[in-house]
Amino acid sequence: MWRLAAAACCIAAAAHAAEPSQLAKDIGVDPSKEIADSSLFEDVVVAPIPISNPTVGTGLAVVVMPFYHLGPESPLSNTAIAAGYTSSGSWALGAAQTTRLRGDDLRIDGFLAFIDLRYRFFGKGSDAGSAGQSVPIEQKATAFVPELLFQVRGHAFLGVRYRGVRVETSFDTTEVPPALAPFLDLTGTIVSSGVGPVAVLDTRDNDMSPASGWLADFRGNFAEHSLGSDSSYRTFTLGVNHYRRLGPGVLALRGYACGASERTPLFDLCLYGSGSDLRGYEIGRYRDRSMFTAQAEYRLPLGGRFGAVAFAGTGKVAPTFGDMGNQPTLPSIGAGLRWLASAKARVNLSFDVARGRDETSGYIYVKEAF
Repeated sequence: MWRLAAAACCIAAAAHAAEPSQLAKDIGVDPSKEIADSSLFEDVVVAPIPISNPTVGTGLAVVVMPFYHLGPESPLSNTAIAAGYTSSGSWALGAAQTTRLRGDDLRIDGFLAFIDLRYRFFGKGSDAGSAGQSVPIEQKATAFVPELLFQVRGHAFLGVRYRGVRVETSFDTTEVPPALAPFLDLTGTIVSSGVGPVAVLDTRDNDMSPASGWLADFRGNFAEHSLGSDSSYRTFTLGVNHYRRLGPGVLALRGYACGASERTPLFDLCLYGSGSDLRGYEIGRYRDRSMFTAQAEYRLPLGGRFGAVAFAGTGKVAPTFGDMGNQPTLPSIGAGLRWLASAKARVNLSFDVARGRDETSGYIYVKEAF
């Protein structure tokens, strides 16, 4: 659900953001000298952002995103506060925090979000999505996901994440295809509460629009009754990105895998099309307990604040990774434009058109896809 929310309103939202002057004192920076230094405050993006997404339709989000340094040797931190509404009746409100402290020895990230998401539910598995049969679904959710990472060596980080989600699911049962009738028992409210390990290798030259380096991140979640969860299950995600300069532009590569155990709730299954994996698909049209994707994107500056991208990728979903060979491939291809909203922070406003196996979709969002 929280992955759906990010796509629904171009936001994820946040752990508490401390007052910069107090946070400067906590990390040993003299606020009378450093906070007054304009080099600590880099830029702020304040903008109404049109939303275009095949899952939730079209709409508008308002985003406020300041960028700042919390110490003279620390990379950029940022806070994002946003709200949005779309033509499907979906809305989201929340904030997200990315904090870099002590010269990047310590990372405190997270989000808090309130969501009412309305979209089409196609069932589970590759065959369900291919059949095209769907039923309207509404999911109301609250999600709180803080994360703490410590630098252990060089560009490697280890830490822990808490993930608390409450989801209320309801279906429009006036006309339900027979293949989807068994899923109607999944209505009601489910609470998921879990903790899990986080491991990150990050050698990128910039968080917002990298031109070189690697980003590999693993996140696990162990939802347990003892932590207040209604169901006990496991999930994991693993993403690996690589960036390198190629000619006048940048080549970006990404591989991603997702796995979920039995008894995983519907909203926590691997959702094809969520985040940046892959564009061109309604989020959740193809969902199951295992998923992998691979994609490449070439990013070319056009002059001034404008740029262009071209991308292609493929992937599969299946009940298990051992079943992947029997499942159909789900390709994606597309192109897009970029407008540099913040030169200091290197943040782009992105517009993409992507063709999946079933349809062509348009996207408008902040930052790069990955």
